[in-house]
Amino acid sequence: MEVIPMTGALGAEITDIDLTSLTEAELLAVDQAFHDHLVLIFRRQSLDPASLMTLTQRFGGPGITPYLTGLPDFPDVVPIIKEADEKSPKSFGSGWHTDFTFQSEPPSRTLLYAQETPPQGGDTLFANLYLAYEQLSQGLQSFLRPLSAVHSATRSYGPKSTLQNDLENMRIGKDNAEPPEQIHPVIRAHEITQRASLWINPTYTLRFEGMTQAESEPLLKYLNEWAVQPTFMTRVQWQPGTLVMWDNRCTQHCATSDYHGHRRSMLRTTVQGPVPQKTSPSSIS
Repeated sequence: MEVIPMTGALGAEITDIDLTSLTEAELLAVDQAFHDHLVLIFRRQSLDPASLMTLTQRFGGPGITPYLTGLPDFPDVVPIIKEADEKSPKSFGSGWHTDFTFQSEPPSRTLLYAQETPPQGGDTLFANLYLAYEQLSQGLQSFLRPLSAVHSATRSYGPKSTLQNDLENMRIGKDNAEPPEQIHPVIRAHEITQRASLWINPTYTLRFEGMTQAESEPLLKYLNEWAVQPTFMTRVQWQPGTLVMWDNRCTQHCATSDYHGHRRSMLRTTVQGPVPQKTSPSSIS
């Protein structure tokens, strides 16, 4: 097993490993690399829904997946499919976000496995939210640390959402009434590494707690743009047989929609996570 960093910000490829037969020592080594690099890429893997679920169980067990329909025999495995003949070029996951932050216990990590990929395009971008926090000014860090933010699924899955209209070959649900809101810390402490991250995103974060949306919007816009600058990013190019696992507690990601007219088929699972916690003085980087 070799760990090959992708950029200075985050991401590493793990070579010479078979994810269907991980030893306990390899599992520990992968987990250490995961916490060091936040996004891990495994090429030339042969996974099916059963082996993907087994792997998900070994990393902590599946999280709850609302709105998205899983496979009949494996409801926690969600097919992410874009057919070549779809009318809209928009792909699932386009737009910067952190997975399911509208939940009280958002997933700790996400696993995405490529079955079929376009000849070019369809990459996924990732941003390091540790760095996004650490490179803010001390004054803004101090201002943000006590704050919480309101998260909701309304933009993607609320009564007025249109996401399902652009994804013809996925079964995506929506709420008839406004979905519930969740309050999470703006600066989150990772329960394993104890590092602090800027834990907001433009898809699910609506406003700061105790403030209106209009009052919150200027600073949220600044922070969301700040978090995804090239210095904090890496880019994953997919190939059939590639599995990518990322840390949902300290990253954002964005799928590209630049392969219209080509088929792309993936399998997705999430790993259950804890209630996000604010930083303490000992966890501030």
